Parts: sequence; C-alpha cells; structure tokens
Amino acid sequence: MNYSTHALSVSTPGAHNFIIEQFQQACARRTCTLSLTANENILSETARTLGQNRHYERYLFNAQAIDGQRYAAEFNGMHVEHFPEVETLKALATQAVQAMFNAPFVEYRVLSGVHCTLSVLTALTAPGDTIVSLAPASGGHFATGPLVEKIGRHSAFVSLTADGQIDLEQFARLLQALATRPAAVLLDHGLTTRAIAIKPLRALLNRQGLERTLIIYDASHTLGLIAGQAFPNPLDDGADILQGNTHKSLAGPHRALIVARRADLAAQIEQTLSAGLISSPNLPGLLQLFVTLVETRHYGQAYAQRMCANTRQLHAALADLPGWTLHPTDTHLLLLEGEQARQAAQQLNELGIRVNNKQVNGRDCLRFGLQEITRLGISSEDLDALAHIIRHVLSGVANGGDRIRLAHICQRLNQIHYSFDQEACQ
Repeated sequence: MNYSTHALSVSTPGAHNFIIEQFQQACARRTCTLSLTANENILSETARTLGQNRHYERYLFNAQAIDGQRYAAEFNGMHVEHFPEVETLKALATQAVQAMFNAPFVEYRVLSGVHCTLSVLTALTAPGDTIVSLAPASGGHFATGPLVEKIGRHSAFVSLTADGQIDLEQFARLLQALATRPAAVLLDHGLTTRAIAIKPLRALLNRQGLERTLIIYDASHTLGLIAGQAFPNPLDDGADILQGNTHKSLAGPHRALIVARRADLAAQIEQTLSAGLISSPNLPGLLQLFVTLVETRHYGQAYAQRMCANTRQLHAALADLPGWTLHPTDTHLLLLEGEQARQAAQQLNELGIRVNNKQVNGRDCLRFGLQEITRLGISSEDLDALAHIIRHVLSGVANGGDRIRLAHICQRLNQIHYSFDQEACQ
C-alpha cells in the first residue's frame, strides 16, 4: 500500500490552486530538461490528442459485433457499445504490425512489459514448469524471477558472455542440472547494445531433445528498431514469441504488444487473457498505440536509422573520457562504465539531463538512450553540444554555462518528428 511521507497542510478550498501551481512549476522546469533515459519516449501530438478525447474514456471489451447492428456488440452475454471507428483504426494498426514484424498474430490488450510476461507465461506454460530467463547481472529484468515463482513455476537463470551472447556452455550445464526440463526460455534483456543470436540457442535446445521448449524474446528496448529494420527480427531466427512494451525505441504509450507466427500459441494467449487476465484494455492508451503503430509503418525506418546514427555520434564524442569505458553498441543505447556512475547519474539529473545508472556483471555504468531526443529532431550540432555538457559533468568541471547551453538545446526540441504531426503542420 502507498502512504504519504510528506506532512502537507492543504485546506480543501485551496487544494485546487496548490495542485495546479505545483505542476505548473514542474512543467516549466521540465521544458528545460532533456531525457536520455533508455526506458521512455514521447508520444506524437496526434496520438496523444486521440487518447485524451473524453468520448473514449470508456470500457472496450473484447466483444463481438452483432449482425445487422453498427453500434451494438455482445460480451459474455452482456450487450455493450461497439466502436466501429476503433475497429477501423485497429485494422490499420494490425496491417502495420503484420508488415513490420512479418507475423500474422498480434495481441494488443496487454498493459505493460511485465503484464506481457505474466500473460505469455501463464498461457503457454503450466504450474511446476521451469522457466529460464536472463540473469539480472547480465541485464535480465529484475521482476522476472519473482514473477515466475509467484505463478507457481520454477525460475532459473542463464548468463551472457562478455560479447553479449548467451553463454551456451553454462546453459548446457544448467540443462543437465535442472530437475525438470525448461518449458520456455525468456530473453528479457534491458541493456541491449548487441543482438542476441537466437539460432545457436535453438540449435542447442534441439540437440538436447527440447524442440518443444519455447523461446520468448522480450524486445521492449528494441521493438522500434526491429520495426524499422535496424535490428534483427528474433522471429526470423527461431523465437516463438516476440513481446515487449511500446514506449522505448517504439515511440508509443505505456503499453505492450505480443506478436506470434504460430496460430496455436496466439490462440492460447488470447484465451488466457480473455479468461481473466484482462477486462478492458484501457481504451485511451490503446488508441494511442494504434496511431503510433501506423506512424511507425510510415516513418519507422528513417527513425530507426537516425536513432542509431545519433548513438554512433555520441559514442564517438564520449569515447576517450578518462576513467570511463564505453561499451560497443549497434542500437540506440549507450553503456558508459565507471566507478562514479551513481554519482554522475545524480549530477546529470540535477542539471537537467535525465539518465539511469545500472549494473553490468556487478560493475556500475550509465545507460543512455537516444530514442526521445531523436524523435524531437536533435541536430548534429546540438548533439555535439550535449556531448560537451556530459563530458563536463563526468569530468567534474560542469558550470553554470552548461545549464544555460542545455536550456538552449531544449528550446529547439519543440516538435515531434517521424510522426503524423509533420503532416498536420503542412
């Protein structure tokens, strides 16, 4: 349960003004703040406006339209409103997903990355099964192990090698030691700077007689790159399920997707969600997701290419920092390893550059993501200026001029690129 840690004395008549003033001040500050966090992005105004429409703050059940009726549908024997315009937009989004990921089946009702994992594992595995996922020290999601255990499965971890690939020798030993053969391998990487090769993993499982073991690839960080053909599609290399949240390199709302090529797996997931893991999928966010997916089909390749190009530019600008080690990258993420990463993250956030610090195999690092500033259309010149500011902070020589230069960069990032917003302005 949440509880307040702040002793506020706000009288009821003044509460409205207090709330508004607090957020006005915060919004003024945030207009001079730049996000380099790897786990966030920014919606287009087109998607945001559609989702904020008061007429769609409604339930949307997985209902069947009634023959001969336009606005009436049925769900579990209950007559509910039908939204034909939503179905039209959903059809466009489905066509976009099918084209971008080369897969016929897509599930939109999941609400987050963790809800994805819960839904897929509940649908495709059984109590008592073993689920192997990435070790948190190798970048695996912190919530996966506890979630697996909570739903009555057994959790085991596989590690990555120094070059970011699955440690197949360790995995082979793990398979021999497990009391039960794994029902699924979940690759839930949160530090994806290199593609994880799926084919060697599939080959190892097959050699061990585990042809039925599922490979579930969580591409929360790289969905936008996959959609834009700047990153390999795991489904092409032997993954059974592609899943992930939709607000990182895919510039959508805080939601998720599940994509599959196998009809049997898609049906199991759909039935499990409908049987109790979801009621209404939050229609405002769903509309925002549909718009984002259609936008991505139109602009996703250019966006993905620019994300990676900007990352290469920032990588080159930070490569020779004393006391820091920059990891190689093929994506929109940068990992900058250094003993002062925690302190540096605090200093950057205080200055107005939002970043995260993480650990890779017990070593502290900063994790930068360039997806949001790319969508805001940062220029090469402003990216160089941003690199200069970051160098100052990490070298301990930041000054008031850096805050002013950062504010000037932020003022120029006032339009959403790679979106339908551009067409609305023409």
